[in-house]
Amino acid sequence: MRRLTGQTSKFFYGWVIVLICGLILVVAFGVRLSFSVFFVVLLDEFGWSRANTALIFSISMVVFALASIPSGMALDRWGARRVFGTGAGLLGLGLLLSSRVQNMTQLAITYGIIVGLAITILGLGPQASIISRWFIRRRGIAIGLTFSGTGLGALLLIPASAFLVAGIGWRSTYVVLAVLALALIPLIVTFLRLSPARAGLYPDGQQAPGPFTQNTEDTPTIDWKMVDVVRSPAFWFVIIASLGAIGPLRMLTVHQIAAIEDAGVDRLFAALIIGVTGAATALGFIFWGGLSDRVGRRLAYFLGSICLLAAIAILGSLQGKEPTPWLIAYALMLGLGE
Repeated sequence: MRRLTGQTSKFFYGWVIVLICGLILVVAFGVRLSFSVFFVVLLDEFGWSRANTALIFSISMVVFALASIPSGMALDRWGARRVFGTGAGLLGLGLLLSSRVQNMTQLAITYGIIVGLAITILGLGPQASIISRWFIRRRGIAIGLTFSGTGLGALLLIPASAFLVAGIGWRSTYVVLAVLALALIPLIVTFLRLSPARAGLYPDGQQAPGPFTQNTEDTPTIDWKMVDVVRSPAFWFVIIASLGAIGPLRMLTVHQIAAIEDAGVDRLFAALIIGVTGAATALGFIFWGGLSDRVGRRLAYFLGSICLLAAIAILGSLQGKEPTPWLIAYALMLGLGE
């Protein structure tokens, strides 16, 4: 490692941070994106309507909206290990409680609120904040590698959840996911650091502070205050763009397996297709992250948005078609669009 004392090493500890943050996203987003598996099972067992059951996921998104800013403030104040360790603990607790629910109100509390809060704490915003402190010149690819954990989570945990639900039931599957979440805590406490300064390092493994070499749009030379941020048109453009992307994405998260089933596809095969989406997402984050370092964030975001629109169009037109090739196209477009 390269330390403030002048010691050097070929290996930069920031890549350990990328690995740990990526593993956290594997579990957190594997849990979030596997909701579509549990969605159809809950409909079968309790006889709830799709609209009411989807409301549980909507509650988790409301929690995300309300808790995002406090989560970021907590990260700055108490550090990554305490905040992310708490998030992993809440995720395990929420899943354990979800495995015991008997009605929709209980699930709204255990999954919608507790799990929703946990995923907010462990989510993309706080992860990007940490990675941005460790990397400047290679920030795009570092964030892309980290965020690829969301795709790997879908690739691994959506099909695994479907097979576990079929074999041991949805309640026991939630217990398995809870144990996986709690297993993150030792990794977080042992290896995670909020910033390179706390490990005696400089960003990018430099031996001394150096000039920023990224595009000027990413150069952090302004000491922003919240009032300045709120008054900035760019802030509101980002908010609008996020709403335009997150809304459709999360609706797909809830309903995609049910929609694929409606097209005559077996439930387990549908889960495998969504797993393929995860693989495309993992590769997509790395691809878009590297591309954004070269062509800029705006163009990369625009191209990803086109892919998301294509995925929505494909899913909406499955009825009456041979589904398999179209589902593969859907998985690829959704993965690149996420």
